[in-house]
Amino acid sequence: MKSIVVNGGYGVDRISLLEQDIPSINEGEVLVKVVAVSLNQLDLMLAKGAFEKPLPHILGSDAVGVVEQIGSRVTAFKTGDRVSTHYIQGWQKGELKPEDLKTRLGIEQRGVFSEYIAVPEEFLVNAPSNLTFEEVAATPLAGVTAWEAISNIGELTAGQTVLLQGTGGVSIFALQFAKAKGAKVVILSGSDKKLKTAKELGADVTINYVSEPEWAGKVLDATAGLGVDLALEMSWTGIAQTLKATKFGGKIAVVGMLGGISAEISVLDVMLKSISITGVQAGSKASFEAMNQFIENNLIKPVIDKVFPLSHSNEAFRHFDEGKHIGKVIVQF
Repeated sequence: MKSIVVNGGYGVDRISLLEQDIPSINEGEVLVKVVAVSLNQLDLMLAKGAFEKPLPHILGSDAVGVVEQIGSRVTAFKTGDRVSTHYIQGWQKGELKPEDLKTRLGIEQRGVFSEYIAVPEEFLVNAPSNLTFEEVAATPLAGVTAWEAISNIGELTAGQTVLLQGTGGVSIFALQFAKAKGAKVVILSGSDKKLKTAKELGADVTINYVSEPEWAGKVLDATAGLGVDLALEMSWTGIAQTLKATKFGGKIAVVGMLGGISAEISVLDVMLKSISITGVQAGSKASFEAMNQFIENNLIKPVIDKVFPLSHSNEAFRHFDEGKHIGKVIVQF
């Protein structure tokens, strides 16, 4: 079988296909024939040397496929079931615990960008019935992160307002979830083309942060001077603007660090406005299943930017690294 790996050094140009043996399963595991995977910023970080994983390293946290074989003690799945992987495998429900981080796919655990993967049954999730394989592949990390931020941390409800940054996978899922909940969405991008797509997906207010560098004022104008109830912080380069755009007692869910791992922040603004800031690392399996049910109930369709065949996986990573995508980039196996 073929796996997508980074090998011979770090960098997007070091991503290649590696031939490996199909894994065997034990009595509690499931052999999944992978149909599609989706790319995330995490995959780029790993390919570029984050965490300094020994090489060759199999990439990937998001995969969907069909159950090919089950172990003798497996009861939750049967041959032919459509299943997806879960990023922090050990986080089954409740609060995230430090030991759960040892089960992150693609980092502490073997990545899932392979034609076949062997997975303990408790680490798999049934796929939503209304989605294609490619759409399901988009959900495990970006979808669950957006769901965790919108529903569990932000507790967003109808009539409230959320601020989103960019049009990548997390932001677009958050836009779809927020609108399905009856909330108002303000979204930022440096591309008018991307903002047009966001508007078509239901965004109420679109702001180009390049032409409007002091965009927090526009957010306040759109919220009668109050600010947003919830902001999903993706960059950190504009955290001062995010704080200004967030209402008194509002919440900021940190879902990314595209602007770097360090930032200067006004503690005074946080205190004076009584703002809560919470980091988000995807969600539990229970949260994943709740999201899938919400997707089915509200007939939500993940936004797919482009689909590449496995033989063009290098091209898929280059396209993703350029940051021109809207929604998710998929590789078909």
